[in-house]
Amino acid sequence: MKKMLLIGGSRFVGPPLIDVLLQRGHEVSVFNRGILQSAYRKGVRFIKGNRDGGFDMRDRFDAVIDMCAYTGEQTRRALRDLNFDFFVHMSTAAVYKKQEKFPIREDTELGSRPALGDYGEGKIECELALKKSAVAFAVIRPVYILGPQNYVERERFLYAKIKNGDPIVLPGNGQALIQFTFARDVAASLALLAEKEIGGAFNCAGSEVITLKGLVEEMAAIMERSARVEYNAASDGDNFNLAEFPFANLNLYCANDKLTRLGISFTDLSAGLREDYERYYKHAV
Repeated sequence: MKKMLLIGGSRFVGPPLIDVLLQRGHEVSVFNRGILQSAYRKGVRFIKGNRDGGFDMRDRFDAVIDMCAYTGEQTRRALRDLNFDFFVHMSTAAVYKKQEKFPIREDTELGSRPALGDYGEGKIECELALKKSAVAFAVIRPVYILGPQNYVERERFLYAKIKNGDPIVLPGNGQALIQFTFARDVAASLALLAEKEIGGAFNCAGSEVITLKGLVEEMAAIMERSARVEYNAASDGDNFNLAEFPFANLNLYCANDKLTRLGISFTDLSAGLREDYERYYKHAV
């Protein structure tokens, strides 16, 4: 049994991660503001606090899993204030510089991407703060994450458009190749790295790649409907309009062999979409 601290952990990937850690017999503490959730299942210790105000804890943890650091200063504050043996940072594949060579591997150059805004830049700052520290750490870089109760308007947005017969406006030609991973697979990956204290950077991505148009058609088929697909050439590449479609027409294809060699099995895209639709989105749109 290990003592695990989750910073954040109240939504989306957090609940399945807590479940995995508890199932494996670990002692789990959760630190967050308590805005979304302050009551957790038996065996979870909730610590209310705002990370920007510091961590007033004397406990020593075997591993800290930071789910919600978005700036370098937030990471540095956690490193200064907390006592731990190993640190896992939830990063993103958005940290990679725009590429023409695929798949993207963990040693690919990092760099900001205008289409993804400040999010990737902040995560790069977090990773640099870890590299400059003397702590043992791992960084996980998920591609687009799917799953029940996704707080980002992805599945819900598209399923609602299909259900209502509204046009779905793809950016550019809709032919960018992109990858997805599911919240449960991200949770399993985070738990493994924290439990085994395996250091390094790890892409977290399903093995399939699909075009934007292919994704829409796949989701429409799951609903046994047809999708009204349109195109907007003006929102191609870095100019994409998030209000029109949740994914940019930019290729995102990452190698996942580092995690698969450690025993992580990624959910098949079609099977995962169908399971989540039947279990959740069918009743949520």
